[in-house]
Amino acid sequence: MLGEAVQDLRGRTRGELLQPADVGYEEAREAYNAMATGRPAMIFRPANVPDVVAAVRWAQESGLAIGVRGGGHSVAGHSSPDGALLIDLSRWRGATVDPATRTADALAGCRLMDLDAATYAHGLAAPSGTFIDTGIGGLTLSGGISWLVSSEGFACDALIGAQLVTADGDVLEVDETREPELLWGLRGGGGNFGIVTHLRYALTEVPAMFGGRMRFRGGALRDAILRTFEVEAAAPDELVLAIVAWRDEDGSPAISVNVGWRGHPEGGMAAVGALARHPACYEADLKPMNWLQQQTLYEPIPFGLRQYWKGHLIGRLDESLADALISSASEATNESFALVELIHGKAHRIPEAHAAFGGRSAVANVTALAIWEDPADDEAEIAWARRFADRVSPLSVRGGGYLNYAELDQTAARVAAAYPPDSWMRLQQLKRRLDPMNLFRFNPNIPPEADS
Repeated sequence: MLGEAVQDLRGRTRGELLQPADVGYEEAREAYNAMATGRPAMIFRPANVPDVVAAVRWAQESGLAIGVRGGGHSVAGHSSPDGALLIDLSRWRGATVDPATRTADALAGCRLMDLDAATYAHGLAAPSGTFIDTGIGGLTLSGGISWLVSSEGFACDALIGAQLVTADGDVLEVDETREPELLWGLRGGGGNFGIVTHLRYALTEVPAMFGGRMRFRGGALRDAILRTFEVEAAAPDELVLAIVAWRDEDGSPAISVNVGWRGHPEGGMAAVGALARHPACYEADLKPMNWLQQQTLYEPIPFGLRQYWKGHLIGRLDESLADALISSASEATNESFALVELIHGKAHRIPEAHAAFGGRSAVANVTALAIWEDPADDEAEIAWARRFADRVSPLSVRGGGYLNYAELDQTAARVAAAYPPDSWMRLQQLKRRLDPMNLFRFNPNIPPEADS
């Protein structure tokens, strides 16, 4: 029976269809996180939008849930859906730019590097993310924190249009005049409402950047973290800071303060010079950059490592966070580290009503990133990440984390806590209209609003 259904799907489409016994299935199934062991019933690589429509309608008729893969970087395993139809858009890479309107149209399988290269050619950029190999689809639909977050807002704030295939196989063109409520939902509601095949971004000029990293260790480390918080509290929109905390080779805690300054070097050095001169700073590698160079500040994390991430969007910066960073860094092993992505400026000034994204008021995204290779370390690494999340939980905005960094065992309560109650109810209503059977449930899931 299943064989007949598969032949039916092949007959309706032009794309490549892989089943578990097929050559190429295992490579196509490979997960970013080796802890994500889901095995799709089949993997479909559509050739075009009509293929996506046909596959969605077939899945609904066949009673199969649908997972979607863009860049495939879901640490929570959402792009490795067990027993479902995986629609793989990872080969849909390409972006076009209209410099006159300062907009970019991108295919949903684009990585940040694709979008950056297209926009940079015109002296423009889209607020997006910080790891160049990340897929733009999942990143944008669940927030997006970049080196422009303080001057432009989150990646989802720059989303001005999209094309979406619904659970019924309808193709919707989404913008402020057509489906404005859906556009609001796509700005932070994730992949809950269908398959986004194209995204349109508002772009901004980025003529120059100044950035790099400063490294700190030693007895004055705690003071260096607190001084970083002070710099952040008074920072202009041009400055974006992030703190990475890890255990140094000698077993002591250390941090890096990573810098992105939108503008010329003089202003950037004036903004962070006091940190560079701090007695705990043992290395300051800061220099003029272009946008593409700034975007390569973080080295991509390769596929196939074991990972468990957990954290909180927090509402204040204080000494307890500094203490949590030092304690957790002292305990870190393997490749694990804690990350604090600081948020201020325009990200806070954009009205709440602009987007469904629930982290608007957060002053930082704080996450433990446990990364290792040996399965024997699973228990210890997961426990380390959970301890860090517990330590910072009193600072949490609502008890929810940043959905782009969701943990592998994320609960429904944690998903709901990522949104204000009114937004959550509104998202559930949107879900009920577009996907009442929850066909698209391999995501930080928003269940359809129940019948009243």
